[in-house]
Amino acid sequence: MKPYRPAFFFDRDGVVNQPPPPAMRYLRRWEDFHFIEGMPALLAEVKAAGYLMVLITNQQGVGKGLMSAEDLAELHRAMQAELAEHGAAFDRIYAATGLAEVDHRRKPSPQMLHEAASDLGITLAQSWMIGDHDNDMRAGKAAGTGTIRVVGEKAVTVSSDHEARTVDELATVIRTLFTG
Repeated sequence: MKPYRPAFFFDRDGVVNQPPPPAMRYLRRWEDFHFIEGMPALLAEVKAAGYLMVLITNQQGVGKGLMSAEDLAELHRAMQAELAEHGAAFDRIYAATGLAEVDHRRKPSPQMLHEAASDLGITLAQSWMIGDHDNDMRAGKAAGTGTIRVVGEKAVTVSSDHEARTVDELATVIRTLFTG
């Protein structure tokens, strides 16, 4: 039996990396992927503190035929390689790639968080979902995690336990959670 540990669940676009421009809608190539400044260092800090880190992302561009599952896997391999250079690679990546109408794993469903908890031995009640969208907050709440919203351009209609507007603010929030 796996020992149960807390984790930080991260949404991808708008949290880990710059979101794609509106005209692009979906990041399809590594060349278009840009980490938010300071995020690799923050992820390394979270990992060094002993927390599991899991990427939870909706990527229906695959379901729409705008990119292949292999394109997405290659983008994530390149992201992981870059993060590994900083000691910051995710422990696991879960991506819901189907269309919103038919993919029941997509956030706001907590299914990907539950899968990660089962696969990695995560204690959800001591874990945190970090995202920039109401559906990230809904998924975290439904899974029983705490929630941290990265406030950006998306409308806010669902509350969160904490908010951050910059990577520095996010780092401050996360550090307070390290100490309980």
